[in-house]
Amino acid sequence: MSLGLACALPGAAHAQTSAADNQRATELFKSGKQAFGRGDMAEAEKLFGEAWAIRRSSDIAANLGQAELEQKKFRSAAEHFAWALANLLPSATEAQRKAVETGLVKARSEIGVLRLGVKPDGAAVLVGEQDLGTAPVARSVYVDPGEAIVSVKRDGYVSIEKRLMVGKGTEQAVDIEISPAGEAALQPASGPVSSGLASNTAAVDSAQPVADRGRNKSLVPAFVATGVAVAGGVTGLVLTLAASSKADDADALQKSLEARSQPPSTAPCSGSQQLADCAKLKDQRESVDSSRNLALGAFIVRAPRRAFAYRRLAEGMGKLVWFPIVKARFYGSARLAELAREERRRSRMAFSPVSRTQE
Repeated sequence: MSLGLACALPGAAHAQTSAADNQRATELFKSGKQAFGRGDMAEAEKLFGEAWAIRRSSDIAANLGQAELEQKKFRSAAEHFAWALANLLPSATEAQRKAVETGLVKARSEIGVLRLGVKPDGAAVLVGEQDLGTAPVARSVYVDPGEAIVSVKRDGYVSIEKRLMVGKGTEQAVDIEISPAGEAALQPASGPVSSGLASNTAAVDSAQPVADRGRNKSLVPAFVATGVAVAGGVTGLVLTLAASSKADDADALQKSLEARSQPPSTAPCSGSQQLADCAKLKDQRESVDSSRNLALGAFIVRAPRRAFAYRRLAEGMGKLVWFPIVKARFYGSARLAELAREERRRSRMAFSPVSRTQE
């Protein structure tokens, strides 16, 4: 049922509205009450809204709020009920006052209320898409449940956006003070602001200069991954050096065997001569081959992890960084494979199938 408030106007509002506008607002108001009586809340809201745009009075505000409440538009309903209650005419009855108060209580139980303390005066204040003008903000601000974003801006100052979670039926104070641009670096970080929610509801609260958001990526994962990758590189390097040392020893022994063979030959172990030294040479060649395969495996397995680590490090630094060591490591892996193939070729040259059978 629509609220039967008196249509009389305060003197100031009447003085600002022409006779023709007053007549039009009255017609729209009456049509809105008829639509409300039919149960057409959308049409009633539209007509009351048009009347409200022409003439702001408590009766129009209260009936507009009631039409919005019936459609579960709780935030706008609370705003209109609050305005109507604050501007009731002395001629309003106690029943009319109670009706407006009841509507306001119902609407506020479904939304949250913010009481803003903003400094300095003159700063522009927005809550979501609600433009609240400039500080100080004297009135309570009604917001829908969920995340609310309070933005404060002023020329020459560092802008701030504060995010907080709002629950149904909650009320909380939010204090925000922005600093002159030249002093922003000297100001301590803002602490969390109580969300005003029940203990089982998590608050998400943050305040920071808009320009600084998203710059503080952690470098810890990059350094950890880099450390693991470097460990793999060290393992591969140690195995490579060991393989090179063993290869030198095997080359020296093979040259000695070639010089002592009768007649001199590049396959000194093809016959039955120098069997003990040939067996030693065979073991050395196999050891070199195994060491190089292990080194190759260490480099290949660690190279993708290292590439990822360096990429993460570059992203964390916010720069495009080129690490030649990644490219060099892949080339190193290819060279190790080539050396391993060469080692197997030398082993085949030094030993014939006959010598292997004899062993």
